[in-house]
Amino acid sequence: MIRNLILDWSGTLADDLGAVVAATNRVLHHYDKPAFTREQFREVFQLPYTEFYRHILPDVPLADLQALYLEHFPNEDQHAVPMIEHAEGFLEFAAATGRRMFICSSAPMEHVLAQAETNGVAHYFKHYHCGIIDKCAHVHHLLRQHHLLPQETAFIGDMRHDILAGRAGGLTTIATATGYESVSTLMTADPDILVKNLSALTLLMHSPTIPA
Repeated sequence: MIRNLILDWSGTLADDLGAVVAATNRVLHHYDKPAFTREQFREVFQLPYTEFYRHILPDVPLADLQALYLEHFPNEDQHAVPMIEHAEGFLEFAAATGRRMFICSSAPMEHVLAQAETNGVAHYFKHYHCGIIDKCAHVHHLLRQHHLLPQETAFIGDMRHDILAGRAGGLTTIATATGYESVSTLMTADPDILVKNLSALTLLMHSPTIPA
């Protein structure tokens, strides 16, 4: 039975793609680089995000980029980030069925907390692991810290890196087609389960066909 859920934030629970693209374009403007359209960004963005920045701004120290990104993602943008459709219903279902939920996100802690609190979902999560560059390495620490058994835990995310992180921890991997990567791209990571959205996952977890 899946008793524990490790959830990515951006693209899985929070619809922050527009705000992230806008902040990234402000960073690019600082270095006189051309801006991305939303679709261009989706085509080139990758995790770990260090690889993304190494590709687009190879000569800029990561610490400088992180500081600029935080500067250019203002507080008003946090309040403009809604939850992805069906995310709140899924969180309510998971909590009602006794699952423990944890966030594992590359987004900064202050961004995730502000968005979770603004959207009224902060209370669902036992712990926030944010600002994580390499989730594949961090997942082992997360499992040990919270005494989670791999066979009772699933990793849910919208990018290949989430699926690879779940596999690195020996977890059930669940991809949701609501975020930063297309279905065809997601499927190259070979998730155990692919759902079109979290409403579909709620229905699936009611089904006897998976260890809900």
